[in-house]
Amino acid sequence: MSFAEVLDELCGDWTNVALAAEVNRRGGEIGHGYIAQLRRGRKDNPTRRTIEDLAGALGVHPACFVGGRRELRPGERPGWRPAALRSLFEGSPEDVAEAIGSISGSYIRELLTGVSDNPRLRHILGLAEYFGVPPAYFFDEELEVDQGELAALRELGVIEFATRLAERAPHLTPKTRSAAIRAVTEALRTKEGERWDFGAPE
Repeated sequence: MSFAEVLDELCGDWTNVALAAEVNRRGGEIGHGYIAQLRRGRKDNPTRRTIEDLAGALGVHPACFVGGRRELRPGERPGWRPAALRSLFEGSPEDVAEAIGSISGSYIRELLTGVSDNPRLRHILGLAEYFGVPPAYFFDEELEVDQGELAALRELGVIEFATRLAERAPHLTPKTRSAAIRAVTEALRTKEGERWDFGAPE
């Protein structure tokens, strides 16, 4: 589901005016017009803080906006987890930024050091795709990733390949996409330590 679809479903009987008032009452800052645009999909790149403010007002976990769980545990106060990003990081921010395309290396450095803590939705989705983790991982401490498995996928070139495939997916035929999936499957079946080179995109 898109962000707009999730938000619209969660809103239920909430009017945009009432939801904006609840967000602002809780210390956030949002206008009812912006909520209306988010619900209709006319705006689709909210900040992390906006996602958390809406989740708090609606009584749900912010991870639900990016495919994660909806329910909150008793006493839970979820939010952006900078340590989750740091735990995944290898290589230079500039290399990661170049692969993602929608974020700069300097901004990634700010996220890693805590200078900035309010990435937009596209930044979160791009980082999750690059590192091969669910986007909800950056909000939900119950989600863990196997660092050994991630390292193995990087060594095989699977994460790099998946990132390139996602960039080109709109231009690929179903036959080509199927062939790509088979290539990944075969890569995962190789003996430990064998490296696959998927080559550069044309």
